[in-house]
Amino acid sequence: EVAVPVITADNKTRVYGDENPELTYSADMELTGKPELSTTATKSSAVGEYDITVGKGTLTGDFTAKNGKLTITKAPLTITASNFTITQGEELPTFTVSFYTGFKNGETEKALAKQPTFTCSATSASAPGTYDITMSGAEAQNYDVKYIKGTLTIIGNAGVDHLNVDDVEIKAGESKRVAIELVNPNGDYAAFQFDLVLPEGINIAK
Repeated sequence: EVAVPVITADNKTRVYGDENPELTYSADMELTGKPELSTTATKSSAVGEYDITVGKGTLTGDFTAKNGKLTITKAPLTITASNFTITQGEELPTFTVSFYTGFKNGETEKALAKQPTFTCSATSASAPGTYDITMSGAEAQNYDVKYIKGTLTIIGNAGVDHLNVDDVEIKAGESKRVAIELVNPNGDYAAFQFDLVLPEGINIAK
C-alpha cells in the first residue's frame, strides 16, 4: 500500500469584523504542488467556529485532508456615558450614551440585543457635587462590552435664603457702618456695607 500525505489545516483565530488571517497547513510528507485552503467565514460572519478545509489545489496524487478551525472572537466595544449638569432641586435628566467605540462592519447601536441601563446615586435633593453615572446590562452577540462612566454635576441653588444684619444703634445726626450678609441655602454668601444716617429715635436691630 502506497502511503499518502496527511495535510492538516492549521487552526486560526481572529476578531469579529477583521479580515481572515492567512490560512496555513502542515503535512507529514513532502508534497508535489500546494493544497488550496478555504473557509466560509467572512468579515461579517458571527462569532463562532468555522471549518478550514483542505482542497486539492495544485497537488498531484492522493492525500488525506484534516480540516482546521477558524475561531471568531468578540470584538471590543466601549460605551461612554454622557455628562450632565443640573441645579439642586431640578429633576434628574434622562441619561444617555455619549458615543460608542468599536463597532465593525458599519454597525450601530442597533447591533445590541440589549441597550445599557444607567445608575446614579444622586436625586434631585442631593447636595451639590459630582456623582458617577454608571452603565450595565448591554448585550451583543459579536461584541465584548466595556463601559466608561459619565458624571452628573449638581450645582447649588443661588437663591437668597435670608439676610443677616449687624446690630446697630444710631443716634440723631450720627452715621454708622452697617454690614449685611445675603445667605443662600448652600451656605454661600455675599456681604456688603454702606453708611446709613437715620432720624432721631430710629434703631436698627438684627
